[in-house]
Amino acid sequence: WRTRLDSPLLLLLLQGYGYTTPLSDAGKAFCICYALLGVPFTMLLLTASVQRLIGTLTSGPLESLALKWGYTRRTLSCGHLLLLSVLVLVFFFLVPAAIFSALEDSWSYLDAFYFCFISLCTIGLGDYVPGEKPGQRFRPLYKISVTVYLLLGLLAMLLLLQTFHKAAELHGLSDLVLPPREPPHEDHECILGAREPPSEPAESVPVQPPLSAGGQQPNYASISR
Repeated sequence: WRTRLDSPLLLLLLQGYGYTTPLSDAGKAFCICYALLGVPFTMLLLTASVQRLIGTLTSGPLESLALKWGYTRRTLSCGHLLLLSVLVLVFFFLVPAAIFSALEDSWSYLDAFYFCFISLCTIGLGDYVPGEKPGQRFRPLYKISVTVYLLLGLLAMLLLLQTFHKAAELHGLSDLVLPPREPPHEDHECILGAREPPSEPAESVPVQPPLSAGGQQPNYASISR
């Protein structure tokens, strides 16, 4: 059951190691349908989780430190990115590599670090797969622990990439890669802008001719030419 359990999970995490593959046509068709539905849902779940972590581990600390120390977010972003990179390197590469090298007799520390890097970068070459040694103790628990490690490692890598993207935007590095934003077109401005209604022309008031001394309208026929 352990092979049937971790294979679908590794497929959703884009870890195609290749040591467990469908052989029948029905199995291959089901694998295609399962991946078409499961992979986008998994990526959506990971993205939503990273967006929540961004506010807790990236935006929140930067704003609090900027208010406390008086530095700008642009200045603090480099130190924050460096600190987060060190934490990811230690807890998801160096420490797991030491654990894998201790549990797998045929793996050196470099082999274990290579497995962590290949797996968390979603390359999954399949030349190193943990838990495949026959007679290994607590093998089902070991396989499930590896799957949980891969899930958390992908979250950490996505968080690190998102933090790097935020730092690049603050330092203007995104403008070197992305095309400049075009100003809005005149038609768009006319559509989006509020149009003032045209002012109505003032009604002309007829000019009354002056009254004569007797209070009557002057008779133009009596004027001598």
